[in-house]
Amino acid sequence: MSFTQTHEVQTTLAEYMRELPKAVGHLDFEVAGNEVTVTDGDRKVVIDLIYEGNRHLGSLDLPMTRADFELIGYNQEGIAAFMERFNLHTQRLGG
Repeated sequence: MSFTQTHEVQTTLAEYMRELPKAVGHLDFEVAGNEVTVTDGDRKVVIDLIYEGNRHLGSLDLPMTRADFELIGYNQEGIAAFMERFNLHTQRLGG
């Protein structure tokens, strides 16, 4: 089973990558360009990161990054647990 989800966060790619180890916890991950693969036993999460440039809000220029998640091999409870932990550790990025 595969599940996809997209998040937009107010951050740069570099800031996102700095927070990644906390967000995935004890799980192993590999980075290849702007794609992150997280290994969780026989399950995995593939995150494609796309920097979308700055969003202009009045006098503010906010860096925006889109994160496309594909969770492979997870049941609904596993998806909820992974995304809850991930979101908890990336909230400050402005998602």
